[in-house]
Amino acid sequence: MRVVIVGVGDIGRELAENLIRRGGHEVVLVDSDEGRCEQLAAELDALVLHGDGTDPELLKKARVAEADALIATTGSDAINTVIAMLGHRLGVPNVVVKLNDVGLRAACREIGVRKIIAPKISAAAEIFASLYGFDRLDFSLVVRGGLQLVEIELPPDAGAVGRTLGELELPKGALVVAVLRERGERAFVPRGDTKLQAGDVLLVLGEREATLEKVKEALALK
Repeated sequence: MRVVIVGVGDIGRELAENLIRRGGHEVVLVDSDEGRCEQLAAELDALVLHGDGTDPELLKKARVAEADALIATTGSDAINTVIAMLGHRLGVPNVVVKLNDVGLRAACREIGVRKIIAPKISAAAEIFASLYGFDRLDFSLVVRGGLQLVEIELPPDAGAVGRTLGELELPKGALVVAVLRERGERAFVPRGDTKLQAGDVLLVLGEREATLEKVKEALALK
C-alpha cells in the first residue's frame, strides 16, 4: 500500500512508524519544516519531501494520484481540508483528515471525505469517561497487540443489507462491537437479531487483516 502523509508532527510520525514497522507499505512524508524533514529522512525508511502540502507540484512529486491513501495531519484544519480536496480530485481512494475543531467536518463530508479524526473530541470523551469512573482503552495498545478495530460501511448493494447479524457467517477471531446508524447520529451494541441497513457502519474488531477480509466476504460487499 502506498501511503502519503502530509504534516508529520507527533500523530503523523507515530502513524508512519507503525506503517513502516508493519511492513509492506510505501510511505511518503511531506512537511513544511525543513529541519524536521532532514531528521525524518535520517531516521525513517520513507521518502521525505519538504514543502507546502497544498502545492500541486509537490503533490505530483509525491505521486499522490498513485496513492492508496492520503493522510492530512498538519496543524491547520484549513490546510488539511484543502489537502483533502486535492486528494479527492486526484482520485485517491482513501483520504483521512485530522481536524482539531468540528467546524470543517461538514465541508469535508461534502467533498466526499468520510474518515475524519478529531483528537480534541477523543480527548474530551476520555476526560468525560474518567469523571464518571471509567477508563477508556487506548486502542494503540490493541493495534500493537495484533488486533485491529475497523469501520466497514454497508452500501445499498451489500448482500448483508436486510439480514440479521446472527444470519451472517462471521469468521472466528472477529467481533462486531458496535453499529453506527443514521449518519453516525445513533450508535448501539448489536445483537444477533439486529437487522442491518444500508448505510450502517460496523465497528469490527479482528485478530488480523486476513480475518477482516473474511468479514467483508461474509457481508457480501461488492
